[in-house]
Amino acid sequence: MLSTEATGSEELVLSVPLSRLAHQSRLHFQASDGAATHVEIVPVLSAADFAMRVFAPSGSDVDAESLFAIQEELATGSSGGAESVTTLRIAKNDGSPTATRVQLMLPHLIHLNVSVVHGGVAIQDKVEGDVKVVVGRGPIVVNKLRGKELSLKTNDGSIRVASLVEGETVKLEAANSVNCKRLMAGKAEVKLGKGDPEAESDFGAIYAAACSITSATQSGQSLLRVGNMHGYLRVVGEGLKRVHVDSISGAMDLEDSGDKCEAEAHFDSWTDDASSSILVGGDVRVSLQPAAAIGVELHGTNVTVGEGCAFASSELDQLDEDYAVFTGELIAQEGTVAAAAPSSGKINVGGAKEDAMRTSFFMNERAGDDDDADEEEQQPRTPRLFVHALSGQVTLEQLDWMANLKRQHLKR
Repeated sequence: MLSTEATGSEELVLSVPLSRLAHQSRLHFQASDGAATHVEIVPVLSAADFAMRVFAPSGSDVDAESLFAIQEELATGSSGGAESVTTLRIAKNDGSPTATRVQLMLPHLIHLNVSVVHGGVAIQDKVEGDVKVVVGRGPIVVNKLRGKELSLKTNDGSIRVASLVEGETVKLEAANSVNCKRLMAGKAEVKLGKGDPEAESDFGAIYAAACSITSATQSGQSLLRVGNMHGYLRVVGEGLKRVHVDSISGAMDLEDSGDKCEAEAHFDSWTDDASSSILVGGDVRVSLQPAAAIGVELHGTNVTVGEGCAFASSELDQLDEDYAVFTGELIAQEGTVAAAAPSSGKINVGGAKEDAMRTSFFMNERAGDDDDADEEEQQPRTPRLFVHALSGQVTLEQLDWMANLKRQHLKR
C-alpha cells in the first residue's frame, strides 16, 4: 500500500524505538498543528521493530526531536491490579510548517486513537482493537480493522476500506464518500456529508443487524451503491441522484427528500413479518425473489408489473391522470421453492429493525396501532413492501438470484 522507506524526495529525520509497547496496549496520537501530517500505521510482528519514524522533505530544516512529545503511562490491569498495560501518547507540537510523514510500527493487537488536523491516516494490513481516527482535512485509508468499537471520521475527505471493518459498533463519517469492500457489525452508522457534490459511495457487502446510511448532500448528483445487504438497512437522503442495492436479505427503509432520486433494489429473502419501504422522487425498480408471497403497495406516475407476477388479489386506483396506486398480494411463482423463511443465522432482522426504528415517528405510529389490538390475539403479519415515487414510475418484477445476478452483470 505505502512505502516503509524514505522516497527520493524525503529523508528520515527521526527514529524512536517503541519496544515497550505490548499487544493490546493503547496508543494516542495527536497532530493539531496546521502543517500536513500523514500518518501510517504499520503492524509488525517483532517487538524489536516497534518504532516511530518521521520523514520530511529532503533538505528541510526540521528539528524533529522537539517536534514530538512522547509520554508513557501505566494503567492498572483487570487481574486484581497485578497486571498493567502501557498507554503511549504522542503529540506533535506547533512550530514547523514543514509537512511530515509519521510511520508508526506497532503490534497488530492494539487500541488506537489518532487525531490529525491536516494530512491523512493510512492503516496497513490488519489491526485488531478499538480504533478511533479523526481527520480534519484529508483521507482515511484502511485495509482490515477488527474491534469492539470502530470509528473513522474525516471532515474534509473520503474513507476507503480495502478489505474489511468488523466490530460490534462501526461508525464511518466522511464529507465526501465512503468506499468499503465489506462491513460487518452489530450496529453500523454511516454519515455522508456535502463535500463533493458528485461523490460516489460504494459498499461491496454489509452484514449488520442494523445499518443506517445518512446523506446530507442536496446536489442531486451523488450516487450510493450497496452490493449485498444482510440485515436491516435504513437509508436517508436529502437529494441523492441514485440509490442502488444489488441484493437484500432482510429489510430496507429508503427515504430521500429530493425530487429526482432514483432507486433500484432486489430482495432475495425476508422474514415473515418484515416490512420494507422506498420513498423517493424519481423512478423506482424493485425485484423480488419469486419463492415467497408478499403484500405490495405501489404509488407512482405509472405502475408496471412484470410478466409472470401473479396476485391472489390486486387493485389499481387511478387517483389522477398521471398518478396511480396499485395494491396486491403477490404470490410465489409456481415451481419455486420457498426460501424466505425466518432468518436462522447470526442476524435477527426483525428484532434489529424494531430496535432501530423504536424512536421514529413511523414506529410510534405503528405502536399505537398495535396498542389498539392488545386485547386480540396477534396474528402473523404478511411481509409488506411499500413504494412511493413522488414524480416517477414504479416497476415491480420477480427475479431469482441467478436472473438478478445476470442483470447486474449486463448493466456493468
